Order: sequence, then structure tokens, then C-alpha cells
Amino acid sequence: MSPFVKLADPGSYVACSWDLCRDHEARQYWVPFFKQHLETILKVGCEALRARGVDERNTARRAQACREEFHAVFDRFAADPEGSGPVTILTLDRWRDQILRRHGFVDPFIDLKQRENEAALPLVPQVVAELDQHRGQEQILTMIRGIFAGNIFDMGAAASSRRMLEGDLDFFRTRDRLPARPWLVDDFDRLVESLQRTVHRRAVFFVDNAGSDFMLGVLPMVRWLARRGTTVVLAANERPTLNDMTAAEVRAWWPQILQVERSFAGLPVEIVSTGTGEPLIDLSAVSPELNEAASEADLVILEGMGRGIESNLDARFTCEALNIGMIKDSMIARRNGGNLYDVVLKFR
Repeated sequence: MSPFVKLADPGSYVACSWDLCRDHEARQYWVPFFKQHLETILKVGCEALRARGVDERNTARRAQACREEFHAVFDRFAADPEGSGPVTILTLDRWRDQILRRHGFVDPFIDLKQRENEAALPLVPQVVAELDQHRGQEQILTMIRGIFAGNIFDMGAAASSRRMLEGDLDFFRTRDRLPARPWLVDDFDRLVESLQRTVHRRAVFFVDNAGSDFMLGVLPMVRWLARRGTTVVLAANERPTLNDMTAAEVRAWWPQILQVERSFAGLPVEIVSTGTGEPLIDLSAVSPELNEAASEADLVILEGMGRGIESNLDARFTCEALNIGMIKDSMIARRNGGNLYDVVLKFR
């Protein structure tokens, strides 16, 4: 593992600058949030274990042991913020996933991801056909709005995870209700200017969630870029976390994507593992596979609230870069001077 090859200055790079040791208000928000969200993860994770033949008693024992260790770690941090070294949301993500894995909850959302992908896959032809009806700036806007709408399918945020489990999320309805421009961060005009001026040689696309996020948000933009002649590197986590797509899952679903939408066949698309396993991403340590694939890239796309807003919003690269996602947490919204479900498009 080594720094991402496209970082402008790896020595000064900071993935997430939100210091939870010093920010008392944020710490009071995030520690209870993670403890409460653990119950959602354990509920879904226990269902996944039972579906794979683990008996009820064993499942309950694992969940209780996981809960006790989790609370001990997070309560210790709350009581002694300076006692754990530097702590950001990325740190909390790592603590959570390490504890879950120690107790056998390696991929709690595996079945949810499967269901969401199965539901979204048949809609891919409809979304790309609609995109093809537009031209110029309107086509790019339609594509970007699709990424915003898809990104609401997120089990890492309280507002969206609750609605997702209740079946209260719909890609097309979400897209229709997106905020009007100007968005909270709105570099759309600069992005259009670049895309109309340049056909990028190689784009590294850091993907986020399964379901409509990947199928209906990311894939249409991948197709749009690749059909213009850009080689698109789909960079996904090595290890499962929440409902994020892993590189193995992207590879497994690709034949089915080709089957429902033939226009993806033969496009210059590569799939690589980032080597990471968190919903945020620390680009100071990524896989050799990713760095090799990204060495000649002239565009980096960080999609999703975790990868593109909570982390890396101020990261500097040696090529053009796009951060794009929807804010689905009230504290993240406050920190960025916006509201719940605001959207961010930062291009530089």
C-alpha cells in the first residue's frame, strides 16, 4: 500500500481533517450516532448470518459480544478524547468495521446489496436511453442529476438508511426532487467547459454504494465517458463495508450489466481494487493495482458522501478532479454550511 499516484503532495495530504478530539459538539453527535447505527447493522447482519445457516443462539451471542466491545471502545473515546491519538470519522469507521469483522459480521449488508442491485439492474436500459435523448450541456446535467439521485441509496447515513429499509426511496422521484441550481457546491459550468473541450484519456472513478447508486447513477456516466474514448477505471473497495460495492462485486455484476444493456460491450472499462475497506477513503494508502491503473489518468472522480465530501473534498491532484455526492447527514450538512439532501459538485 502506498499513496495514490495522482496526489499532488502526498506529504501534506489529509484524508479527513475533522478533528473529533477537539470538536466537542461533533464528538457528542458521532459517538451516539455510531452506537445507534450499530443496531441497524447488527439487525441486518444477523439476518444475513441466519440465511447462511448460523443458528439463532450463535447469532445472538455474536451480536451481543460485538455490541459490548463496540460500546466499550466508543465510550472510552468519549470519556478520554485525547487518549486514542488523532480521531476523525475515518477512524470511527475503521474501529467499527474491525470490531464487526472480529465478531463474524464481515459483510452484514450482503443480501441487501444483492436485492438492491437486482431491483436496479432492469432499469439501466431506461436510464441510458433517456440520457441518449439529450445533447450537449443538457445531457451532462441529466447525467450529473442521475449520480446525485442514485447516491441517496446509502446505509451509512441515518436519514437515507431508515428510508431505504422502509422501502421509501425511489431513484426517479429523488431525481425529480433534487435541489435547483445553484447547488451547495456548484462547479457544474466549469465541468461542462472541461468535458466539451477535452476527451480525457483515462478516468479513475471511485465508486460508492450498491443498487441505484452504482447501477443508475455511476454506470450511465461510465458509459458516457467510455463511448467518447475515455478509458474508465472503476475503483472499488477490497473489503466490504456497509452497502458499498466491492471490486469483487463489480466484477461479478459486470456480465449481467452487459446482458441487460449491450451498449456497454467492448467499452474501455477496467475494474480495480482500491485495497481499502471503509466508506470514506484514505488515499495515503491504496493498492499497487490502483496506482498502476491510475498512473496515466487525467481525471479523478470521487463519488459519494464518504469518499467525496466527508473525505477528500480539499484533496489536491496532479490532474482534473471531480467530487460529487449528496449530503445525507445533518451534521455533515452543518459542517459544510448546507442542509440535508443538498448536493455537491466540486471540480478543479
